[in-house]
Amino acid sequence: MSPVGTPVWVSPNGRVRITAPPGRRIPGVVPSLEELLEDVFDPIKRGPALVYLAMKRQTVQDYSLIIWNTPGFVALILQEILRIYPYIDHEEQIPDDDCLRVSCAISLFQPVAKDSRVRVRFLRAETHRYLYPFLDNPRRSTNFDKLRLTSLGIIGFLVKEVDLEAVNYLLQSEVIPLCLHCIEVGTDWCRIAAVFILEKILSTDIGMQYTCVPQERFVEINRVLSSLFTLTCNRPSSRLLRRVIYCFYLFSCNQRVANSLYGLLPDALKDESFVYMFRDSVETVNFVRQVLWNTTRIYNRYDHLGMIPEPDDTTGLY
Repeated sequence: MSPVGTPVWVSPNGRVRITAPPGRRIPGVVPSLEELLEDVFDPIKRGPALVYLAMKRQTVQDYSLIIWNTPGFVALILQEILRIYPYIDHEEQIPDDDCLRVSCAISLFQPVAKDSRVRVRFLRAETHRYLYPFLDNPRRSTNFDKLRLTSLGIIGFLVKEVDLEAVNYLLQSEVIPLCLHCIEVGTDWCRIAAVFILEKILSTDIGMQYTCVPQERFVEINRVLSSLFTLTCNRPSSRLLRRVIYCFYLFSCNQRVANSLYGLLPDALKDESFVYMFRDSVETVNFVRQVLWNTTRIYNRYDHLGMIPEPDDTTGLY
């Protein structure tokens, strides 16, 4: 007979019985959520438990409430995040196992960020600020970029539903400069995530007001977007280009800055040098034409492509 609490696996026909060694799990057998929530508080079992818990984040009902309301669990996640900070400060490489462990820990905030029932509590506790050192980090190694992307994912979930309170909290915590930094140093996936966050913020009145005042902030944001557009035109990534174009479109709809925007647009957007990539996407070309219409009222240069919808037709970007 196995000791009480010792993991035991029994085959469907009952003929095979395996007992795990003390402190170990049966390979190939995923522990229950209750077991994992116990294991995660055991320093020896915590690493594998975090991986398993991260795997369950898309399938467990009310996972956000479980994570947020389990005593000590959020503090434990933050402890895992803080454990990695010295690698940033001392410019050391993060071991692969540690990178996986903290990535899984961070990803457990995804259900919290997505759920309106706990999202505000997450923000009011300023939990998101613990992710900022990974966004502000200038290093480009693979593991640091993984942490950068995972952290951007949490911020993206916070703004995905255009929650005005969430947008306000993020603006107050200076998330815009961090997104611009990620665009400049991150991989394409990080850039897509960072531009997505910008896009969601720009789609709100408070976000647009923040990004346009002072003028220096407006210029810097569009400088980074223009540089990214030019870079991506030389190394096409249609998903990234479409998001950048939509950010330009949102700015162009603001009459207070539309005239200033034209001078900041990349040359490739103002001429025909990149349109060939979207010849099969009328909607994307329409957005380019809409930007030019809003900023200069000259957009007939694209007429020869046979794409002449009404200037305010903005359907189909996504």
